[in-house]
Amino acid sequence: MKQLFVTPFLPQKNAPQAGHRLAFDYLAKLCAESEVDVLIISRVPVDEKDIEFRANVGRVYIKYVSRFDMLASFIANPLKFSPRLFTRYKKSIGEFIGELVERNRYDEVRLEFSQCFVYARALRRRFGNAIKLVMSVHDVQIQVVLRIRSVEGRLFARQTFEIEQQLLKLADKVLVLSNKDAQLIQGLYPGVGELQVVPIVLPAFVKEVRRSKDTVKKGNLLFWGAMQRRENEEALINFVQSTFLPLRRRGLALKLFVVGSDPSDRVKRLNSDDICVTGFVDNPSKYFEAADLGVVPLLSGAGVKLKTLEMLAAQVPVVSTPLGAEGVDHDGTLLKICEIEEFAGVIERIYLGDAPNVAASVACPA
Repeated sequence: MKQLFVTPFLPQKNAPQAGHRLAFDYLAKLCAESEVDVLIISRVPVDEKDIEFRANVGRVYIKYVSRFDMLASFIANPLKFSPRLFTRYKKSIGEFIGELVERNRYDEVRLEFSQCFVYARALRRRFGNAIKLVMSVHDVQIQVVLRIRSVEGRLFARQTFEIEQQLLKLADKVLVLSNKDAQLIQGLYPGVGELQVVPIVLPAFVKEVRRSKDTVKKGNLLFWGAMQRRENEEALINFVQSTFLPLRRRGLALKLFVVGSDPSDRVKRLNSDDICVTGFVDNPSKYFEAADLGVVPLLSGAGVKLKTLEMLAAQVPVVSTPLGAEGVDHDGTLLKICEIEEFAGVIERIYLGDAPNVAASVACPA
């Protein structure tokens, strides 16, 4: 089987963003099963040396878009436009994809991430059912839009709902990361074809984490995630102001470690004796080993939260908002779910009590 893998981001084994790591793992699996070419539709320059999967695929194509390219789609039909679903769209790229399929005779085109789904329209018009389309959903976009406090949420919710539904119905198969997202799509968009929940592969470092009573530091809190994502920054700032600083003023000897790529200047200014902002680190194992507690105070976003899965897999106890625990299967042993208003009380009780925080000094489960 010949496949074209279309992605808006560069898949990398140790990418700062969890979704990009997942895309790398899924691409590696596809390469083991069939012949795969890759098209990267990027907003930022892609350096050849950063294409780690080069030896495992056939051809690699790179096309670039800018934020201004969305204007053409908006001007053409503002009532049928969703910023979130058109960030990688350019008519000429759609024509290029069609030419690739024609020339290389692909059996299947896999559109990874919702930003690429709009290209399904031209493929269906040109090839009908002669080409198989697979869409890999990392986040249900209407859920993201409805949860953010922005102009996008106020002006484009209806369009996002309608367009996402139309696009998903064009797919022969829709891949999702959790049963929660599968049920959400079935409920929102009746008529979508085959839905498949794909396993989430956790990063290699998680398997290397060794937690013991000697490594865990009482009062160490871990906030883990890609900091260029708006929902992570908003959650962190709110957590610091509403929970962390009040607890410190009450005398709790807490220290917060913010571990993740591309923190903004606003986040960097939080650096102090009590808050450590690390930026990107190649191997965050030591922060997982030292954490007394992980915090996931998310108030927006969608999809299964890989940060929560990764901390739990490393046997780090986690306090999370309901949104931060979406799609996460758990037995309640390590995960405490509560509203953000309850975080301070929950963290204080855990800090003052003898809540277990180390399962064993062994490698975490795969």
